[in-house]
Amino acid sequence: MHHYSARAMKSIIFLSAVAIAVFALSTMGCSSSPGVDDEVREAIESGRTDNVNAIREFEEAVAAWEESEGEDLRAVRRHLERALREDDRFGIAWFNLGILAELEGDYDEARGHYERALENAPRLGQAYVNIGIMEQKAGNNAEARRLFEQALEYQPFNTAAHNNVSVMLRGDGEYETAISHARRSLAGDSRNTTAYLNLASVYFDQGNHRVARLVVLNGLDIDDEDANLYNLMGVIELARNEVGSAMSYFRQGLNHNPDHVAARMNLGAVVMNVRDYEQASEHFEHVLSLEPDHQDAMIALAVSKRAMGDLDGARDLYEQVLELEPDHAAIQFNLAVLEHEHMAQNAQLGLGSEPPADPVGNLDWTINNMRESLKHYDLAIEHYQRFLELEDGQYPAMREDTDRRLSQIAEIKGMLEEEIPNLEEDRDFIAEEMAAIEAMEDQDDDFDDDFDDDFDDDFDDE
Repeated sequence: MHHYSARAMKSIIFLSAVAIAVFALSTMGCSSSPGVDDEVREAIESGRTDNVNAIREFEEAVAAWEESEGEDLRAVRRHLERALREDDRFGIAWFNLGILAELEGDYDEARGHYERALENAPRLGQAYVNIGIMEQKAGNNAEARRLFEQALEYQPFNTAAHNNVSVMLRGDGEYETAISHARRSLAGDSRNTTAYLNLASVYFDQGNHRVARLVVLNGLDIDDEDANLYNLMGVIELARNEVGSAMSYFRQGLNHNPDHVAARMNLGAVVMNVRDYEQASEHFEHVLSLEPDHQDAMIALAVSKRAMGDLDGARDLYEQVLELEPDHAAIQFNLAVLEHEHMAQNAQLGLGSEPPADPVGNLDWTINNMRESLKHYDLAIEHYQRFLELEDGQYPAMREDTDRRLSQIAEIKGMLEEEIPNLEEDRDFIAEEMAAIEAMEDQDDDFDDDFDDDFDDDFDDE
């Protein structure tokens, strides 16, 4: 298996858990007390309302959501907007409008609704979480962490906030604290399989595969259709060298969710390792049908195509990755390998063409093949050198391998460059010899013709 495929597999193994916002957080409470006392103020700051009409419209929104199974967003939105006309300080109504906007793909509108919710309900922890997730996706991890922790100030058992803090701590290698937050997430919701997934991932990162496996099994007891859990179990089994079991778990995950990208990538990588390149290609192509710019899938598919002899197809995929990321070091390495181990050797063997039968033509064919091979070796050197410029210490094993490969190419080029003049001398010598033989044969033919003519003349005279 190619080095980068291993890296691609690794990037899939190290999962990132994401807290998913649900539609309705809680039912609304109401107060009949006159004025705005501390209890009412706390209720409003937590996103609730004491407006009976607003509560009724919110309940209608929840009913529309449930009856349509989340399909009739217009009806849900209509009721939420009516609730806000009754009470524009109704934080949870603003929050749920934000969720509707996210479902429709309008993230700017969603963020605006979440921020409006917090203006009126600064204790509404889930709004901090959802904005934090947006910041996290944008790469603003420090701000995301601050928002998650702010959510916990107001809602100490907020499952999503604890889970996301746990994910960030896990990314920083702070495993014990990450475990603590994951467990608090489960304390807030003991049936949250996302929290089980994250907790198992932390144990996996620590190398505690036995406990990670037990946590996943607990999660599957709660939801035996969770493709994320099946995928992680497959990853754990791979780490335990249980390849058959791992493949079974990946397939179970795909049975429940055929479009689960991580499970597809992992199963594809496993079958590619056992040289079933055709099946591996099917998995990677499926991923690309879902995510056309998925770089790891492009690279893995290119490796499969290269192994199946489709070198042009492999090159096209590598170049597609370079269009997305021009300074992708590992792609330069892969292109170098393509030129070095495949294109150059194929050129030297003259694959795709037939050698001429005559000796001179045969030597010309061989020499031309060598020259074409040298061109591919030169391209390989360019790609290897470009890899060395870009890798910046990220791939020490590949750098060491590159030094070995460059030495090998230099040796091969030296042999070819020394051999080509010798073959050219042989070709020229054979050509001269063949020309001389041909000239002698022409003289013999002329002598025979003259002899025949003289013989015929003598015969006629008689």
